[in-house]
Amino acid sequence: MSTTHFSHNLIKGRVAETIVQELFQANGYNVFSYGMERTVPAIIHGIRGMNTEVAKAIRSMPDFVMQNMRNGELFYVEVKYRAWGHFTIKDLIEDYPYNNAHFIIVTNRSMMHITYQDLKAGKKLMALRSDNLFGLSAESLQIYKTYVQEFLGKVVV
Repeated sequence: MSTTHFSHNLIKGRVAETIVQELFQANGYNVFSYGMERTVPAIIHGIRGMNTEVAKAIRSMPDFVMQNMRNGELFYVEVKYRAWGHFTIKDLIEDYPYNNAHFIIVTNRSMMHITYQDLKAGKKLMALRSDNLFGLSAESLQIYKTYVQEFLGKVVV
């Protein structure tokens, strides 16, 4: 894989994270950065290639902790950019340590959701909708879906 391709996908991943962060904040959530890239950025290069339990746990830290301000409920949320929406349990490390994590998969056209438990059970991704457990407004979902299409809609092969 070329460095350009890797950098391009890294940028798209960060755009996807920003869109999801802004979507949740627009719906009354406190969004706390939690992932390795933001909480311990200096360690990234130091643990590259290490396969210890601690290194794996650090690398697999979800991107965010999100708090629903209406009821105080907390969620681990990992955002993944996948152009075509393909995401399975095989994309995670073995013995993924965040059993209660939620995954939001941002594609070129939409946003999908699945819990770790459903992913582990082999269930399929579901569209991120206003009637799911997060209680996101239909209006905001439509607005942010437009952002997804605007910023991520072009596929570079």
